[in-house]
Amino acid sequence: MPDEDNIKKIIDNSRIRNLKIFHDINLRKLLTFRINADISSLIIAEDTESLRNIIKYLIDNNIEYFILGGGSNTLINVQNKNIAIIKLGRFFDNIDFKEKESISCGAAYNTGRFVTECYKKSYNFAFLAGIPGTMGGAVSGNSGAKYNSICEFIDAIECLKIKTNNIILENHKLRKNDFGYRFLNIKNLIAITKIYLKKEQMEKELIFNEIVERIKNKKNAQPLNKFTAGCFFKNPLNANKTAAELIDALGLKGFRYGGAGISKKHANFIENYDNASPMDIYNLSKIVLGMVKDNFNIELENEVKLVGF
Repeated sequence: MPDEDNIKKIIDNSRIRNLKIFHDINLRKLLTFRINADISSLIIAEDTESLRNIIKYLIDNNIEYFILGGGSNTLINVQNKNIAIIKLGRFFDNIDFKEKESISCGAAYNTGRFVTECYKKSYNFAFLAGIPGTMGGAVSGNSGAKYNSICEFIDAIECLKIKTNNIILENHKLRKNDFGYRFLNIKNLIAITKIYLKKEQMEKELIFNEIVERIKNKKNAQPLNKFTAGCFFKNPLNANKTAAELIDALGLKGFRYGGAGISKKHANFIENYDNASPMDIYNLSKIVLGMVKDNFNIELENEVKLVGF
């Protein structure tokens, strides 16, 4: 694998159209953790062809990459300078309601805006209200609430897949075994570019009331005004307690490691209290994992994506 300086040169020499390339970019505006540290390279792909070409180019040059959505639910190790971060540009930031009870949106479309625009057209996605990030990120983690998740309402996704060393654009009809609690698992999937959803319309007033109630409950229960990545751990499926209840039972609310700490409001949130580094947050999460395992014999699984650790 090439080193940091060579990676930058290789990326700069790609000669791929419709890319924006930046080096030594601060993460503060890219992650909801608001980490004040630099990543080596950021590439913005403005359309599907440039996205396909840059991924193929990086693979051919043995350069690791990660596709970043809205920056929630993600932690990037800035000490690892050998990863190129890719973001989707304006071409992927759209929504369409052409057919009745059918919705399509680009992977870079904001999740909060999606909930609002669907409400205007009498579609109820209130269970996504208050969840940050992009629709591509929401789909890749099958985001949702207790009783609903986004993949339940997806008809198909347009995506890039790798097949016999080639990257192809394909419409993948979503099946029930493609997703589950907080995961999407499609063979050879590289990137989601567009999402096609099916949903029945209902009374707008009912949707509005549900959205308001959902956001109110989130504000009461979660540290929405803090620098976090949302729930850090998935709720264990083999336990009668949530991840937050397990962590709270250990008395860890308010516990700190470096600049990171367990939220005093919700034990499944790790906050950037005081200029936390990615390693502060990562190490704190490892402490929590170990204590839950030692005390309850339950292995929690990360919901936050760890990049470069």
